[in-house]
This record gives sequence, C-alpha cells and structure tokens, in this order.
Amino acid sequence: MEQSETSDVVFMPDRREWWETVDPARLNEDARYRILAYAVEKYGRKRVREEAGISRVTLWRLLERKSPVKPEYVKPLLKLLSREEFERLVTARERLKALGIVRDDGTIDYSLALEILAIAKEDEYLRNALLRFVVQEFRDDLKKMLGISLQA
Repeated sequence: MEQSETSDVVFMPDRREWWETVDPARLNEDARYRILAYAVEKYGRKRVREEAGISRVTLWRLLERKSPVKPEYVKPLLKLLSREEFERLVTARERLKALGIVRDDGTIDYSLALEILAIAKEDEYLRNALLRFVVQEFRDDLKKMLGISLQA
C-alpha cells in the first residue's frame, strides 16, 4: 500500500492481469466482434471455439453477424490477446467504459479519475504530458484563473 505525503488517497496495487479488469458486457457489440474476429484470425477457429466454449455453428453465426457476440464469449478470448492488441482493437472510450471509468450514461467516475491524476503526478513523463495537455486545451481558463499571460 502506498500513500504520498501530500495526499489522503491510498493506492492498493492491482495484481490482476489486465484482462481481468475488463468487463466485456460494457463493450459495444462492434468491439466484441472485432475481438472475436481478431482472435479467429490469429489463433484459428478451433482454438477460439475451445476457449469460448462454443460450437462450430455458433462461431459461424457470430462471424457472419447473424447472432450477437455475447460478453461471455469474449471474456476468455481476452486472455489470448496482449494489452497492446486489445488497445488496437478497442477505442479509448470503449476501453474506459469496459474498465468502469466512463459510465454507460457517458459520465466519468470522478473519484477514480482523481486517483488516476494522483498516480500520474508521480510519473514524470505522464505529469509533463498532462501539464502540456492542460496548457494547450485550457489556456484561456488558466489565464483567467492565474491572472497571467501564458506564452505560446
């Protein structure tokens, strides 16, 4: 357990595999289909059927988009993907939804977002990227707030 001296936020390290944190039910149908199709392309129909526990007919129906790709079919397939492959297949917004950061109604879990920012301040690269983003995207707001001129 880590706690910075300037923060009341306590961080518990997450020892789970990346795919264990993903809720496929929160991914849209298109994202689940992309994961299925990629797994079939990379590992073949037989391996995908075995991992997902589905029949040949069911797999055919899924690939032909005659049936929806259910979350329970996708969850075991996530183990076959690297985190980078998952990130290429699923948009950032979809990933944030699947991780529970963005709710179904589009709102953000603010406590989780603040925890992420607290962690980010400890990483020099991420801290600098975040500061550049804030200055670039909120320049006028910062000028008003700070009462100063920010040069380009």
